[in-house]
Amino acid sequence: MKKLYYYIFPILLVVILSSCQEREDNPIYAWEEVMLGDSTEWKELSYDDSHWDGHYKDPTGKGIFWSRMRVKLPPQEKSRKGCGIQVFATAAYEAYWDGVYLGTNGRLAEDGFFEIPGDYQWFSLLPDSLVGDGEHVLALRSTKEIEEPGQHSYVFFDDYFRLTRGPLQVSKYMFMLAGCFLLTAIYFLFFFATEPKEFATLIFSVICFVFMGIIIMEYLKLFHIYPYPFQRTRLEIIDALHFSLGILIPLFFMIHFNFPWKVVGLAIIIAVIGWLEFKYYSNFDWIARKHSTLAWVWSVLLVGYAIYEKKKGAIWVMTGLVLCFIVVNLMPVIPYYYMSSYDVSIFIAFVIIVLTMLYVMSLKRKDERLAYEASLVRSERLKNELLKKNIKPHFIMNTLTSLIDWVEESPKEGAAFIHALADEFELLNEIADYQQIPIGQEIRLCKNHLKVMGYRKEINYLWEQEGIDPNDIIPPAIIHTAVENGVTHGLPNGEGNITFRLVYEITKAYRQYTLTTVAQQRAASKFAKNSTAGHGTGLRYIRARLQESYQDRWELINQPAEEGWQMIIRIKTL
Repeated sequence: MKKLYYYIFPILLVVILSSCQEREDNPIYAWEEVMLGDSTEWKELSYDDSHWDGHYKDPTGKGIFWSRMRVKLPPQEKSRKGCGIQVFATAAYEAYWDGVYLGTNGRLAEDGFFEIPGDYQWFSLLPDSLVGDGEHVLALRSTKEIEEPGQHSYVFFDDYFRLTRGPLQVSKYMFMLAGCFLLTAIYFLFFFATEPKEFATLIFSVICFVFMGIIIMEYLKLFHIYPYPFQRTRLEIIDALHFSLGILIPLFFMIHFNFPWKVVGLAIIIAVIGWLEFKYYSNFDWIARKHSTLAWVWSVLLVGYAIYEKKKGAIWVMTGLVLCFIVVNLMPVIPYYYMSSYDVSIFIAFVIIVLTMLYVMSLKRKDERLAYEASLVRSERLKNELLKKNIKPHFIMNTLTSLIDWVEESPKEGAAFIHALADEFELLNEIADYQQIPIGQEIRLCKNHLKVMGYRKEINYLWEQEGIDPNDIIPPAIIHTAVENGVTHGLPNGEGNITFRLVYEITKAYRQYTLTTVAQQRAASKFAKNSTAGHGTGLRYIRARLQESYQDRWELINQPAEEGWQMIIRIKTL
């Protein structure tokens, strides 16, 4: 993951800076003023439109209306040739430049005809004689039968070749950036497929997909010419993507930094942005910015809590969030070709957020790898200690002494004793090198050990089990170790029996094994003290094996019970 982080950082930086280069000769643009009605005088350059205050901002279904946009061309020494205009408008219209007809986009709703919506983006080459220095007017005679999106129009003036080629040049850089987000999203989606419990990885992958979607939809208008009614759909998609970001980014930090009140925090976030969406739904650009702002505010609060809790990497995330604030709010207002300063700053902020997420995820992976390697070393050491404990001279001498007695008194029972001892050592040798084994094999090992110890101590050891799935997988010798502790430190009841009862339970949240030792415990025994404190070779071995197989998704409870002693091993599945 570190290598991915190192490669993505320079790629994203180069792409975003390349896409944000400001041209020295940016196109001239102008916004509309609108008047309801129809008059041929309104197309002329000389017409005085100072009383047009634009109060007919959405003349939907009210017949013909006009839009006028004044373009002032600065003086230049050489004559302009090959100039044109690019018009963005939500209407069907006829276009006039200084009173000269340029063409029609769509079909107006007049003379009994239904409207055919015009394209949202429209180009026209201008006569060289009409592009001299000074003021010019683009007038649109329009109809708008479709209510959404709201009425607006604006125009860019520039070299015609650059106007038609420029949007593709800008969008290609942004789509390279979208491609970086796509590759990152796919990589972490596959990563999640290999480790399906890492929900933060899945959330990060979805966030990258959303970033990619926002870039594509924002710049769709620059490379795809579509009828103006689709503009509403495009804005709704962008709004939905920003809405999802307002939830996903804080959710990522909640999961990664293990925020304790995830459900409450997520409910508050959804309630706030849901209310905002309901109240200001049609104000698309404004509400998209508010969603981004709220995502930043939630993230600052969550990361601030993580810093208070001294979570690793939280300070770097906060540094990235502060940098996002500086970029979005304090970046100089510079006109970019087909991009606003906010567009530039918000995409830079996206890159910063992704990089900080990658960084903290790489820190977590590093910690997990080191912990896993440490658990392997610890598990190997404890495994050796456990094997030595089973074959140490004291154990062997006591076992051989008991074996001699049984052979002398009852050769048949002595032979059974020898077979039980051989089976136990054979099973221990088989499972020692495995990380996990079926519980059926573990139970077989426990029964063999109880048989051996029954001969040695002449105590009747009983085994009971409930709900066991023989194919369920667990780390080797963890139940056996608990049984051995019970044999060593338990006293039989009045009938000379010690019972071991293993119960298996499974829920949606966890799998659980409960081993109850029905016996009298030695009150002052070292076992009781070590078990309560969590010490002892056996318990350390069990913990090491559980950590090796399940990382932090396990719980070990060792406690007194009414019948004797109880050990609970809980393996979390969620």
